[in-house]
Amino acid sequence: MSLLNDSLSFIKDFIGPMLRLKRKVFFPGIRRRETLAEHIIGLLYFAEFFVRREKLDLDIHKIREYILAHDMQEPFTPHAQNTGFDICRFGAPPALIRDKKRVERQALMLICRQFKELDAMTDSNHKYEEQDDDESRFVKALDALLPMLNIVLDKGRTNHVDNITFQQWRTDREWRIKQSPPLWKCYKEEVLPLIVKNERELFARETAQQKLPL
Repeated sequence: MSLLNDSLSFIKDFIGPMLRLKRKVFFPGIRRRETLAEHIIGLLYFAEFFVRREKLDLDIHKIREYILAHDMQEPFTPHAQNTGFDICRFGAPPALIRDKKRVERQALMLICRQFKELDAMTDSNHKYEEQDDDESRFVKALDALLPMLNIVLDKGRTNHVDNITFQQWRTDREWRIKQSPPLWKCYKEEVLPLIVKNERELFARETAQQKLPL
């Protein structure tokens, strides 16, 4: 195939799904939920801001690579292709959540076969999943924290629409944020007190039936 045909195929078959895939979080100030591409852009810019502001001894270039690579497989899972959404612990069937890693590994293998030019990015995806350095742990923590900051700005719309309680959110997210000491410090000292103060506005009420899938 020619370069032009390969380029058009890449835009259609890789970039297109990245732009279209929806996430559960509503985008602040907009009626719809955010896309995966918007999530990645938010992570890129916020990571740059946070690392520079706090003068962290982290490799910002490695952080950018992990952000670009960490969710690259999500649009290519059967669930995403059938529903148009990523696999989210809030509301997804327990069996799907338990199978999430395997399904996403298969999707990544599909990308490797179809787009050999993305070998370096798939390597970054593997390194991110290993969580063996401070940069990958920072991205994992930020991936859990940034959606909550968006929800704060949006006055809890996502949690009320999807019936997510404060305890459910803490169970799912806090262990991830703990992976990065600077982000955990920010969360514990500034974000959590704000959330506790505004819990009724930001979260759905707890019911006897509500449990986070294990």
